[in-house]
Amino acid sequence: MTEDPKRLGGPEPLLDVRGLSVTYPSATGESAAVLDATLRVAAGEQVALVGESGSGKTSLAMAVAGFLPASARVTAETLSFAGTALDRAGGAGVPHRTPGMAVVFQDAMTSLDPVWSVGSQLRAVIRSATRCSRSEATDAARSWLVRVGLTDTRRVLRSRPYELSGGMRQRAMLALALAAGPRLLIADEPTSALDASLSRAVMELLRDLAAETGTSLLIVSHDIRLCQEFSDRMIVMYRGAIVDEGPSAQLEATATHDYTRGLLRCVPDLDARHADRLPTLDSVRTETAALAGRGVA
Repeated sequence: MTEDPKRLGGPEPLLDVRGLSVTYPSATGESAAVLDATLRVAAGEQVALVGESGSGKTSLAMAVAGFLPASARVTAETLSFAGTALDRAGGAGVPHRTPGMAVVFQDAMTSLDPVWSVGSQLRAVIRSATRCSRSEATDAARSWLVRVGLTDTRRVLRSRPYELSGGMRQRAMLALALAAGPRLLIADEPTSALDASLSRAVMELLRDLAAETGTSLLIVSHDIRLCQEFSDRMIVMYRGAIVDEGPSAQLEATATHDYTRGLLRCVPDLDARHADRLPTLDSVRTETAALAGRGVA
């Protein structure tokens, strides 16, 4: 695809990734998960990286964050954040924090420490970022819990992750990520363990808090419709490659790849409530190829 600097996040983006590839060892040698990917995220921009399971979106995001296993091989023409080159060659090894970058992981239950209380974890993050006193950190922790919608702060601060519901854990994870004051927040499938109503609530919270704090947002998700509503721009991945991108609100009109059109058509809606079977990606591709063969755009 032809690169449009404005569409890709501006001429001087906060995150600049060009020609990034990720491979993992396999029985036959190496298996490619990401192929020559280029993406940029501007300061304050909210970008969604979408695709079905196995499309390479999480590998791409975790390569940026530095959370790939040591066995992964990462190569890139350019990989920089806030003007500083990131060294991800040969995988991340033992993960270490990249200043100014935070990650909300897919499963808050396994991402939060099961031994420490939520309050202890939140205070540790705040004190590491601000060097404040314990009492000041406790006040800041309460404030962050309220901001993410957890108003029973006394209970939440004393609770361990397994004592909270899935939605509460996800909100606590978001508070932990934002309390460090990141410039870029990567949210990996932030709604995968939540029902439809909670998914919308968490996405609204992500969008609003990112806008409020001026934090850039990179959302990794398979839910293309939800991301259309809660992001500025969408990037579509298929079989390890970026195949489409554009403004979220205009994606249906601007999509250039059959895969993107297939993803959009496969989402259930009320118009298809009486259908015996919803379209699949394979059926959409077959139909598109047949129409193209007959000269139908």
